[in-house]
Amino acid sequence: MWYSLLEEKCGDNLNKQTKKNIIYDYIQDNYDKKTPLFVKEIYNAFPEVSQGTIRSLFKRFYESGKIKKIDRGVYALPNKESVLGKTTVWITDVIENKYLKDDKGNIAGYNSGINFSNLLGLTTQTASVYTIYSNNVSNKKRTTKLKNNRIIINAPRVKITDKNYKLLQVLDLLNNFKKYSEYDLKKASDKILKYLKDVNLDNDEIENIVSKYPLKAQVNFYKIGGTNAITQT
Repeated sequence: MWYSLLEEKCGDNLNKQTKKNIIYDYIQDNYDKKTPLFVKEIYNAFPEVSQGTIRSLFKRFYESGKIKKIDRGVYALPNKESVLGKTTVWITDVIENKYLKDDKGNIAGYNSGINFSNLLGLTTQTASVYTIYSNNVSNKKRTTKLKNNRIIINAPRVKITDKNYKLLQVLDLLNNFKKYSEYDLKKASDKILKYLKDVNLDNDEIENIVSKYPLKAQVNFYKIGGTNAITQT
């Protein structure tokens, strides 16, 4: 909208320097020092400006110190009050925006592994490595780094949605249950089923998802009465 209004007023006089100023002003007005800045968000905000031009402007902003680079396509405003002007963006915010949500804010990924088990109260351990499943990645499992934090990323067995992500998290846990839980399956079942209580899926949807997992996960799921816990709530 900003760009369109100025384009109407300035016509051909809206040159590259003007675009640079408009986009940087927009960043300053819409982002604080704790919010990750994704280049793709600027693409969406300024569809009239070519993506190549925006990437070029981001390179200039970075080289001049106006923004700090966190990862490919992810930046942040520098915090001038911190040492060396380092960013104060939380790694969890970057992960959420990059892997756990889609462009419309819908759930597109979830946390897995030890940290998910800890969330359910099944282990006292925590991991410095994030384990993420996301629709926003290719099928190949890979490891990456964000601000010196290691992240293991993998594509899900079933496309992740707002409705099914909790079931997928649980099935991943049940597939490696002994590795992630300090309790046996019987003692852990109450905590797992409580987590599933607000999942809104019918029998056919549940069966279709469960069938995509290894036999070990399927057996554990049916053993704790997973289907009944979902369909009876």
